[in-house]
Amino acid sequence: MSTALTFAHKNLLASSIAAADGTVHYTTRTTRGLRGRKSTTIRAANGLVGTIKWRDKVFVINGVQREWRRLKSRSGGIFSSGREWKWGNRPYTLKYHNSHKELLATPTSGGAVRFTTYQSHLFRGNKRAAVYFLDQLQDEIEQMFLLMAILQTEIRRQDKERAAGTNDAGVSLDAGVSLDTGISLG
Repeated sequence: MSTALTFAHKNLLASSIAAADGTVHYTTRTTRGLRGRKSTTIRAANGLVGTIKWRDKVFVINGVQREWRRLKSRSGGIFSSGREWKWGNRPYTLKYHNSHKELLATPTSGGAVRFTTYQSHLFRGNKRAAVYFLDQLQDEIEQMFLLMAILQTEIRRQDKERAAGTNDAGVSLDAGVSLDTGISLG
């Protein structure tokens, strides 16, 4: 059995995360600077605080700071898309499934924590992002760490998707723009 927590907003970094009964379990807030994201603070209803320092590539949970490069490693070989994250003794492999609509955080033993991405729909209601924590996962620090690793992985995926949507040259080649040769394409 798992507990579903749904993000109230499309922006995962500025949202409340609540159970089906409306009980807010986490809130996320992000500060920005001239060069983009500075940090995202995640506050749990129980008082636990986690911070993602985007520029420093660091996670902080209740004052304990660790660099991503020490927490994350590639799993399954060079061509695998899975990443292994480890805060304490239990490593989790984070890997997307179902055309990047679902991210599973699978421990070396036991069930997986599941994250479903926000999905916009044209003719029906949008599907909000949600994270499903196993009921057996009682360690609050482990839950916070997994939420932080999931957010970091999903935001990185969104950033890459956004960057891929823009042309490298910053112009559309079918827009009739002339290139360095002076020859018009349209």
